[in-house]
Amino acid sequence: MQTTNRKDWPPISETLFIPLAARAAETTRKNPIFTDEKSLEMLRTIDTSTTVTDGGELATQGILARTKVIDDEVKKIIAQTPNAVILNLGAGLDTRMNRIDNGLLTWFDLDLPEVISLRSRFFSENDRVRFISKSVLDASWVEEIPLPENSTVVIVAEGLLMYFPEEDVIRFFTLLAKRFSGAHLFFDVVHRFFVNKKMSSPFLWGLDRAKDIEKLNEQVRLVQAWSTGNLLKERQSMLIRILNLLPSTRNRSQILHIQFAREDAQSNRR
Repeated sequence: MQTTNRKDWPPISETLFIPLAARAAETTRKNPIFTDEKSLEMLRTIDTSTTVTDGGELATQGILARTKVIDDEVKKIIAQTPNAVILNLGAGLDTRMNRIDNGLLTWFDLDLPEVISLRSRFFSENDRVRFISKSVLDASWVEEIPLPENSTVVIVAEGLLMYFPEEDVIRFFTLLAKRFSGAHLFFDVVHRFFVNKKMSSPFLWGLDRAKDIEKLNEQVRLVQAWSTGNLLKERQSMLIRILNLLPSTRNRSQILHIQFAREDAQSNRR
């Protein structure tokens, strides 16, 4: 299999490869919590000799936990509404479409032009899959999403929002609530303790409590939240288990499922 030469790629964040490597490694385990042959295939073609692909124990467990949770929850929704519209924001080198596709859903991958350029080396557009080369903060991208009447919209923003300041996150929620009323949104958020700490890619926004997400926009309702400290406990080292006694460590990353109020519900509130 031919190896992709990194020198030919556009400038992109090295962090794109950490989730890819984590999913590929999980696939090779004896009893994986999910399998992702596409990630394994992609990693085999990429020269990572000069690239950091190991984010460490905490990061890896967080990636695996959020992958499993979001996969399972989106599958539940599309089992009830097979023709759902899925918006994959900050798509990076995500492979979720390959794991959950039912042959009926419509899928949109959105990321910066240079990332979509890289993504197109591994994935192709077709009548159900489209790429959008824009920033998630560029409000014009929502106009590129056709919405059939009474469609179910599921939005995934994995490993994304913690890199934006809170004012941008608020603008993001306002945009989604206005355009995609009734939509489901799955994303992860770090604890505020980890905001603005000295890291290679510092986090700019976080939450202490999952319920606080409802304070950012009156149309947001928290459906469910998962703390990564409570997931994959059988894989946690003794040190991590001890650290998980602290709320900031146990909730270092939370996976949230929220839903935006439908237009008719908003009218009733008024």
